[in-house]
Amino acid sequence: MDDTDRKLLMLIVTNPRISFQELSKRLGITKQAAYRRLQTLKESGVIEGMTADISIPYLDAVPVAVSGRSKAPSVLKTFEGLGECEFTRRVIAGCGNYIYVNGILRDISELDDFVDFVKRVAELQDVTVGTYSPDSGLMPHYVVDGITNRKPSYRRLSNLDLRIILSLKEDVRKPVKEIAKELGVSVKTVKRHLEDMMLEGSLDLHVRTDSPLAGDLMFVVNVTLRDGADKAAVGRRLLSEYSFMDAFLVSYSNLPNQLGWIFWTGELSEMRKILTAVDEDEDVVALMPNLGYLMRIYSTWQDKLPQSLIQKSEENRTRSRRPRPTRK
Repeated sequence: MDDTDRKLLMLIVTNPRISFQELSKRLGITKQAAYRRLQTLKESGVIEGMTADISIPYLDAVPVAVSGRSKAPSVLKTFEGLGECEFTRRVIAGCGNYIYVNGILRDISELDDFVDFVKRVAELQDVTVGTYSPDSGLMPHYVVDGITNRKPSYRRLSNLDLRIILSLKEDVRKPVKEIAKELGVSVKTVKRHLEDMMLEGSLDLHVRTDSPLAGDLMFVVNVTLRDGADKAAVGRRLLSEYSFMDAFLVSYSNLPNQLGWIFWTGELSEMRKILTAVDEDEDVVALMPNLGYLMRIYSTWQDKLPQSLIQKSEENRTRSRRPRPTRK
C-alpha cells in the first residue's frame, strides 16, 4: 500500500458509505482511480469485509478487553478455540505470547464467564480485564468497536429497519436502489429509514481490515498514566500530536489510569521515534508496546440478531392470526 491507499482505508473505515465522488475529492484522484484502489484493497484481503449490525449502544451491550501472556503451545489452535464463543469479536496475537481479546457481552453479568473462558482457552497468565468506557470523547468521528455514547432512549427498530440491516450485512456500500428493489419498497423509503438509523445511532456500519497483509506493521500499546491525569485530554493530545496512518485509542471505565492504543505504521523508525516522545510525556508513567502479528475478527451474537428478531416477529404475527378455539 502507498499513502493514498492508507488514506482511502481510513476514509472508508470512518465512513463506510462514503461516495466515490467524496473519495475522489479527499484523495485528489479521479473517481475511477478511487474505485480501482478500493477494489484492489478488497481483492488483496486488506479489506476483509464491510458489514452492518444493530449498534452496541442501542443494544446496551458491553464491550470488554481481556489480555495476558499465553502458555498455549499453538496460536492458531488458540484462535480457533476463542472463536467458538459467541462473545468473541477480535483476537490479536503479539510477541512474547501475548493475546489480546475483544468481546461483546449482552450484559455485564456475563463478564466473569467470558474471562474464565478466555483464560482457559488461551491459558493466560497475569490477566488484565477492561470494560470499555463509551463516554471518553476520544474519537467522536471514528467509532471503535461500536463504542459511542448511549442515548437516553431509542425508537424501536421496525421489521423494515432490520431487513435493511440484513441487506447491508455483506456489503454496507450497496446502493439504495438495490436495497429498495431487494426489499420491494421505494428508494425514498429506504433512504428515510437509513438516515433515521444512522442519525439516531442504532445502525453500526464497520469495515474489517488487515493492513499487515500489505506489509504494514500493527502495534498494540498499553499506556499507563499518572494518578489524576485527564485520560480524555491525554488521549486527544496523543492522537493530534503523533500522526500514524491509522490509529485509535480506547479508555476503560474500571482502569482509571489506562489507555489502549492500536496503530499501524509502515516504518519501524517512525514507531520508535513517536513512542520515545510519548514515553517522555509528563502524564505518561509507562508504555508497553507490542507488535501484533496476527489478527482475527469473528461473528458474534450481535451479527445474528437482526435475523432472529425478524423471525421472532413473524412467529408472533403468525400466532396472533391463528383462530382462537371457540368455547362450548
